[in-house]
Amino acid sequence: MSAERYFGPEIVDVDEGGSVVRELKAATAFVIGTAPIHLVHDTAEKQADYINKKILIRRRSDIAKHFGPIRDGYTLPQKLDGMFKKAKTRGIGTICVVNVFNPAVHKDAQNNPDPSKVTALDIIGQFDSAGRPSGLKLAYSCYQAFGWFPKHIAAFGFDGQAGVRAEMQSIAGRLRARYFLDAPLGVTPQKVIEARGSSGDWNWNINDRRAVLCWPHMLVVNEDETSANKGKAVPDHYSAHLLGIWLWSVVEKGYHHSPSNRPIIGIEDAAQDVLYIPGDATSDVQQLRGAGVVTCEERWGKGPHTSGNRSSAYPADPDMRNFLHVLYIQDVLDEAILHFLDESKDRNTNPAGMEKTEDAINSWGLQKTQGRDPALSGFRFAFNRDKTTVQNLADGWTFYTLEWAPVGINERMTVERSINLKMLGNPLGLATAQAPAA
Repeated sequence: MSAERYFGPEIVDVDEGGSVVRELKAATAFVIGTAPIHLVHDTAEKQADYINKKILIRRRSDIAKHFGPIRDGYTLPQKLDGMFKKAKTRGIGTICVVNVFNPAVHKDAQNNPDPSKVTALDIIGQFDSAGRPSGLKLAYSCYQAFGWFPKHIAAFGFDGQAGVRAEMQSIAGRLRARYFLDAPLGVTPQKVIEARGSSGDWNWNINDRRAVLCWPHMLVVNEDETSANKGKAVPDHYSAHLLGIWLWSVVEKGYHHSPSNRPIIGIEDAAQDVLYIPGDATSDVQQLRGAGVVTCEERWGKGPHTSGNRSSAYPADPDMRNFLHVLYIQDVLDEAILHFLDESKDRNTNPAGMEKTEDAINSWGLQKTQGRDPALSGFRFAFNRDKTTVQNLADGWTFYTLEWAPVGINERMTVERSINLKMLGNPLGLATAQAPAA
């Protein structure tokens, strides 16, 4: 309110701190690859709208309309279709899709469009002289365009090429996303485990909480109308199906749930046999999960299920954030709090304002600890009156503390078994019989 004297009636707005903490979208992904856009967009002008442009996909019917039909050699239509086959009534969230294939540039010797001419540099992208991004770097501008950052980044079929993994790792670290890496087709579990070391056939010697390692491939029916393999089961990257399941899980169950132990629908089977014996620590599933790899397990009468709760940070990193769901929870918390605190930036520090900030964030956080399906086990946010000094205030710097604990997960269940001889007499009513413990 102005200090200048005013005469007569007036109306003054009083800000009582009505802003609330809100979570940004959690079921989001950024997917990059190649699409036969020339089959649905017949001019260079129309095609330009689908080359290195961010296109939102929310429904399976959007795929062919924007990116063309499933065709051998092109990644996006097939992978997106595999992802959306995991959707149920509520869908799988929102996917930002970028096609880097340019039919006028990527051609074979006969001047025909050829997706194999797309290189790792096309996927990685760049910032041009005017600062315009391309390739993977388009992920940075999702917030300015759509109001959210992608929680998942995928470059199906390209993640093994030089530089692509490093770029995804860099972007995921900045945007609080996770990214997917597929093992080569047909490799054995032993080769997968060896790749986690320094002498493997490919480099999975990585310790990153945001990297999700996937093995094996899945078998899907080839739906390319022009292919000699039409109608046959062909191998497909596991990561596309895992991502679809994870997005479905976030929509249906919540971001605080693990994508593990979910049925892999929309496939024929796993492309390789994966030995799974419940209770056997030497089976393929146990060994792979112990190496920080997300695999699958097949149960009689149930079909293939996802199997694995850990990122590539496991087992080297003992921090609880190597659990996939724990890091996801932290990312959602961080985003929500940072965006809420943005409203307090460059505002005066006074007791009422600080208390309103504390109350709003604590109220939001404590809601996550309640109900039938809590995301958190505990939460506390506070202005740090001990660490914030007079010198800090003079410099415009305040400190806060955030303490939280995620919901736990039932990854290992140990039953301690013993034979109680006293129970032998129960059926005969012997005096020494002992009732089972309650």
